[in-house]
Amino acid sequence: MISRTRNLLVRQPGVIVWAVLAYFILCVIMRVLRSDSLQNDEAEQAFLSQMLLLGYGRQPPLYDWLQIGMNALFGLSVATLSALKNSLLFLCCIFYGLAARQVMEDRRLPLIAMLGLLMVPSISVLAQRDLTHAIATLCFVSLFLLAFLKTLDRPSLGSYILLGLTVGLGFLTKYNFVIIPIAAIIAVLPEPDFRKRLLDWRMIPAMLVAAAIALPHLIWALMNLDMATTGTVEAMREGASGDLARDSIRGLISILLSTLKGTLPVIAIFAVIFYRDLGAVLRASDRWSRVIGWMIVVCLVLVTLIGLGVGASSIRQKWLSPFQMLLPLYLTLKIAAARIDTRESVARMGIPVMAIVTVSVLYFAVANIIAPYIGRYSKEHTPYQPMLEQVVGARNERPAFILTDDLMMAGNARLEFTSVPVLMPQLQPIAFADAVRRGPGLIVWPLRDGREGFSDDLAGFLKANDVSPASLKITYVDVPYNFAQDGDTMRFGYVWLEQVALPQR
Repeated sequence: MISRTRNLLVRQPGVIVWAVLAYFILCVIMRVLRSDSLQNDEAEQAFLSQMLLLGYGRQPPLYDWLQIGMNALFGLSVATLSALKNSLLFLCCIFYGLAARQVMEDRRLPLIAMLGLLMVPSISVLAQRDLTHAIATLCFVSLFLLAFLKTLDRPSLGSYILLGLTVGLGFLTKYNFVIIPIAAIIAVLPEPDFRKRLLDWRMIPAMLVAAAIALPHLIWALMNLDMATTGTVEAMREGASGDLARDSIRGLISILLSTLKGTLPVIAIFAVIFYRDLGAVLRASDRWSRVIGWMIVVCLVLVTLIGLGVGASSIRQKWLSPFQMLLPLYLTLKIAAARIDTRESVARMGIPVMAIVTVSVLYFAVANIIAPYIGRYSKEHTPYQPMLEQVVGARNERPAFILTDDLMMAGNARLEFTSVPVLMPQLQPIAFADAVRRGPGLIVWPLRDGREGFSDDLAGFLKANDVSPASLKITYVDVPYNFAQDGDTMRFGYVWLEQVALPQR
């Protein structure tokens, strides 16, 4: 079987694209089979997709808008949540291969670049665990590379417009995307033939397109600066001691470790596949490899400066993924410059890479079954759906609305009752006063920390809306975990809030 596959890839290397597509389809299938309970980012998307807004918090809104469109077409489900994610990942790989093809004569090397991209942990591992906005960023970084290399090689008004379009949309995926075009500008400065592209009159319409796309959300972000930045800055300062020097050192070590974690798998697979020609590849260089190489260096320098500027003590690997994904392209460009024999390269690299990423996605499904045997329960084990079915079934009436202070609860409740508005104290798709006039509502929350009674957020929200928490009778229910062992359960609290006519304000 392996021999036949190898021979096929030698004769028809383009088949690897279909293998990559099959892999992402498998990812969707395995996610649906894994669990009905959501991960953090999935729950956030399920909740936020009730509302079409210019901004939602610390992340730009493009992924949320895409999820709203996906839900409108196919409905909200685990399948549609996973399908959007993996569609963007597949497009990321396609754009990446097309970007490489812009500047490579050897048609096998773009496929090698695509396979190398799958070895970036954010693409093959972290994305299948729980990422959303970061995935959209990866997709638009690939599209930017396509437009960028096309503009450098064969500039046209269309390529400049595509460049501006990509920068504008990329900004709407995650704010750290802007480091990529800044790095690209700096990276072309040492190359005289490319430097003149920056002074081309077609840069003006490109910048206007980018500004027109990004400006509405940028205005929102400036008007809601705390909401747009506080969460990210707090996450970067997680575990900070308050000692500036100590935290800066921790931040630098964090960047180094995250960089190594994201790049070593890529370097390892290239080193193993091309070990015979390592010397030639390391020595080889041309203008394309220099530009991408400088982009990587500039990105890391800018990230380090930003980290030091905000006092970051922790830089997560997923935050560096847009810059780490430049590495497979850089290595492939070095291979192209070395002009080594690549006739069997797709076959030699394709089989192990596809095997590795396939095993990784199967691991998540198996881990969900095995983990309870050693007493470990994750978010996908939390029994949101059984609990909601039990509570609603006992009353034999669907709630007119659901109120919770827990984002995971909110997302999973939205997934269970897609036509029912789900409210949180921080954000409501409809006004609470309008919700309670629609009929009986369900207030529900998980008791993860063992507390009982209403949280301060819920109690404060109810009081602000003329509902006395003390007048509400709380019921507690213990529900077995998904794949539970030894009768392990999780406790939830809930209250049915009867339909009332609140006083007009």
